[in-house]
Amino acid sequence: MDAAPQVIDLAHLDDAAFQALYKERIEPCFVENEDNRIAAVAKFKQRLLIGGGVVAAIALGAFLIWKQFEIVAVVAFMGAIFTWLYAYQPLAKVGATLKRQYCSAIASAMGATFEIGGFAPPAFDRLRSMNLVPSFARSNFEDLFSGAYKNSAFEIYEGHLEQRHTDSKGRTRYTTVFRGQLIRMRFPREFLGVTIVRRDAGVFNVFGGGKADGRKLERVRLVDSRLERAFEVWGTDQVEARYLLHPVMMERLLELETKLHGKRLRCAFEGGDCLVAVEGGNLFEPGDMFKPLVDPARARRIVNEISGVFGVMDQVLTAQAQRPASA
Repeated sequence: MDAAPQVIDLAHLDDAAFQALYKERIEPCFVENEDNRIAAVAKFKQRLLIGGGVVAAIALGAFLIWKQFEIVAVVAFMGAIFTWLYAYQPLAKVGATLKRQYCSAIASAMGATFEIGGFAPPAFDRLRSMNLVPSFARSNFEDLFSGAYKNSAFEIYEGHLEQRHTDSKGRTRYTTVFRGQLIRMRFPREFLGVTIVRRDAGVFNVFGGGKADGRKLERVRLVDSRLERAFEVWGTDQVEARYLLHPVMMERLLELETKLHGKRLRCAFEGGDCLVAVEGGNLFEPGDMFKPLVDPARARRIVNEISGVFGVMDQVLTAQAQRPASA
């Protein structure tokens, strides 16, 4: 019987381990889709050329009918957008197939699973109850990684939240109020209190104070003045909050924010969970589809985006291990 494949540790992935991961798991996905990418690029150029000619003809017709450059400009602009979207569809299809393959390969390598969409967002109600995400009217979630790390569980996924606005004429529009990564980390030992951490900037500072689980949240001062300027911390247990959020932990949170290309990180330690929300972009994507796929840099970026989660988990586990068993 063949031995089970070794699970990689993304928190401690050196160059040699990354190269092995890339060669064994990720590069085959790139190679398999390269011919399809080349064909999609050719189809893109063909559609763009034909669509450009059609838009030019329509714009000329609009000018001959209305003799107004403003109308021609609007027609040309809308036509250009439609033509680009139509031309890019073959590349988008290849990109979606590629993304599902390499994200599943990376997830499998670290003993996890990957779902591109159609899932119930883990712990989302608790993220809302802790004011880690704003109110919204509609939502969309994608790219769920679920797995275990050192006897702890994790889920990381992307969320897009929008708020509805209606003007005086009854017209409705939606604006983005959150786009980024949502994370749940489940640990063996429960926290004694509730601790909430936010970047010391932006609208979310107004949520400070108040109560959690019926207990009052007090401001927690950090020992490092630089981190004190970067974060705002509230907790129901001052001793645990200071013990948990020592400088190494805060550095890991900053590192996670950087690796996710995000901003305004906020998180809560409650029960046995660490819940995190980071405003950022659309991650885990294949990148420029007009360039050859076989490039380790593509894979390195995607792996780095995920690995920051495990650095935080390592630090929480270290803090919990050092806590007296009776506490």
